[in-house]
Amino acid sequence: MDNNNYIWLFGENNGTTANNNSYYFWKKVVNIHDDIDKYLVLERNKGNREVYRNLSSYEKKFVLWKNSIKHYKKYFDADMFYVTLSYQDIMPSELLFLPIKMKLKKPCVYLQHGTLGIKKVGYTGQSYNNNMFRFCIYNKQIKQQFMKENDFKDYQLLLCDYHPRYWELVNKSESIAKQNQIMWFITWRDYFEQGADIRIFARSIEKVATSKKIAEYLEKNDLELKICVHSFFDKKILKNISSNINTKRVSIVCQESVNIMDEIVKSKLLITDYSSVGFDFTFLNKPVILFQPDRDSYLKDREIYCTEEELEENSIKSVKKLIDKIVNEDYGINNFYKSRLPENIDYDYVKEGKHIEKMYEYFSNVQKNKITFMGYNFYGIGGTVNATRALAEGLLEKGYLVELLSLKKTKEPENMPYGLQINYLYYKHTKSLKEKIIRDLHRNKKNYSYLKYDSNQKLLHPYCGYRLTKLMKNIRTNTLISTREPLHLFLNDCVSNKVHKKIYFFHCPNDTVEILFPGVLEQIKKQRIHKAVFVTDKNRIAFKTQHKYDNYDTYAVIGNALEQYKIVNPEDIEPVKKKKLYRGIYLLRISKDRVEDLDNLINFGIYLKEHNVKNFVLDVFGTGDYVNEFMDKLEENDITDFVNYRGLTTQVGEELKAHDMMIDLSLNHSFGMTYIEAILNGKKVFCMKNPGSLEVMENIPNSYIESFEDLCEKINHIDEVTREELVENYNKMQKIYSREIVTDKFIEFLNKE
Repeated sequence: MDNNNYIWLFGENNGTTANNNSYYFWKKVVNIHDDIDKYLVLERNKGNREVYRNLSSYEKKFVLWKNSIKHYKKYFDADMFYVTLSYQDIMPSELLFLPIKMKLKKPCVYLQHGTLGIKKVGYTGQSYNNNMFRFCIYNKQIKQQFMKENDFKDYQLLLCDYHPRYWELVNKSESIAKQNQIMWFITWRDYFEQGADIRIFARSIEKVATSKKIAEYLEKNDLELKICVHSFFDKKILKNISSNINTKRVSIVCQESVNIMDEIVKSKLLITDYSSVGFDFTFLNKPVILFQPDRDSYLKDREIYCTEEELEENSIKSVKKLIDKIVNEDYGINNFYKSRLPENIDYDYVKEGKHIEKMYEYFSNVQKNKITFMGYNFYGIGGTVNATRALAEGLLEKGYLVELLSLKKTKEPENMPYGLQINYLYYKHTKSLKEKIIRDLHRNKKNYSYLKYDSNQKLLHPYCGYRLTKLMKNIRTNTLISTREPLHLFLNDCVSNKVHKKIYFFHCPNDTVEILFPGVLEQIKKQRIHKAVFVTDKNRIAFKTQHKYDNYDTYAVIGNALEQYKIVNPEDIEPVKKKKLYRGIYLLRISKDRVEDLDNLINFGIYLKEHNVKNFVLDVFGTGDYVNEFMDKLEENDITDFVNYRGLTTQVGEELKAHDMMIDLSLNHSFGMTYIEAILNGKKVFCMKNPGSLEVMENIPNSYIESFEDLCEKINHIDEVTREELVENYNKMQKIYSREIVTDKFIEFLNKE
């Protein structure tokens, strides 16, 4: 075990069992000696101790007894989790005998314990605190429906050949010489909690269990009928039924007390209702009777993935029919289950565990190609934040494991790409006493390290610098990307043996880098870096001409992208209708370095006032260190009826949709990200000729503002801008700045040596 190996945790059924997908996945791969340590979480109980005794001495090293100190340590150090029932399968549940609750903060692979086909599950793509990295599915038909009805992204769903536990199922089935029982597997119904309904269903159980025909059939054929019920089932009712059974060949047992795989392999017939165990049975090419006497009651409170017609066609409701089918052996392979399994099952492939090896190869490759972005505050808003999250989403769609590592956290994340891992170094409002104590021990300003070059240093904490410095020694990610100039210096110091690629992303405009990060460029110039990324080539050239900086071996210009939720579909674009009052939107940073732009805005407001323009209001959104002065100027010039300051918005896309057009009076805008966002929301943009607009808007006709008079003329004719023009502008932006294009450029550069 290497101290910097990747760490995976496997668990099932809250750690109480070792007989399902997580266990057999772990059992197959734990002996693969590579740079991934695979641990199994087990509760100390009789069954698990027996499992532990039968493990090799090497395998025992990778068992974590639940809630042990070692379990806690590996849980917090882990890189990925594999669960069968829920995230609680791998999570510590108590500390010093006191129950605790924790949030999942690592990527999770949901292996499932059954095959989706009938009962709808409640998971969504944002489950597990948005850490549902992969949801494994084994039903070839379910993917599109599951994406739609459970709100999953395509990249989150992994179609696997077979359940990991089928490795054991096939081997067990070959070792059983005689199949001497019939298993009736009864799932729990939520409506049973209502009282009387459980007694109605219990009558069906009793009629079969006490049937003379069934007893004679079992005796004649030397068979047993084992009725497996959920532990929630009323014990008094079961006791009454058992007392009326006149043969030892019929028994009622609790599902939790039996090994289902053992029961499957020694059974010649399965009777079930809504359980996925029917897939397991059909996988072994054995007959299944779907018996659903209470289907109408069941479906009142439960949604399903199939149709009621399919259930009707492949099941029965009558107790008499069930008894007749059993004693007459009038059954066969159930087409409902068969149609959802692979057409040709390779049992030798499963017997050797090749399907598990395939899954392992996939997840191992994903783990070893992880990409981590370092940034200031990925929980907030802003051009860099939005563009990085959009790129992260694009990488997720391409199959990558992606993490955002934020210096600080300001709030709970919103609108994050599904399955994106996000972590932070500092959270002011943490409730964790441990975190508070640790950060209070690192208040020395020397701990800021390279963050001393950040103008927002006062909004951070020295612990951020200390923690990041430590992290650069052992961070486990293949590609580490810094998205802020002071972070480039931390990246340059990174010595972790897991980091094979370092990428320095220059998001900051050349004309503000010294304002935002005073002194940082002189430090960056001292180091030769390998890979640099720029948003625009103009900005790259400006760094070279104005700051004499091109100290990199290779570079890429990829542009910025938008997160998908911020973009409308082109078919939803509608032109502006003629109205009495038009509203424009202006998005900008209201800071001292933008005074020239703000003065131009004030002058436009004065122009509107002087010309008594009553059909237009410009809503201004933004914040910065110049807000009070800006508001004073609006009031001093008495133009608040024409230029309306609306403060900061975190819902830029929604505000764009609510306005008729976007206007930008900036004279020195470095990159037109806001233009792209407006056009991809179906809006017309009017802007000055500035570096950003020349970069983005040169192919968008009738957009440049020649004068205030020209702008008012454009506003008055906004209703003449056709839908065709808006869609054409949309398509032009998509061809250059779509998430797919930007992501492809980035991946090409990422893999370039």
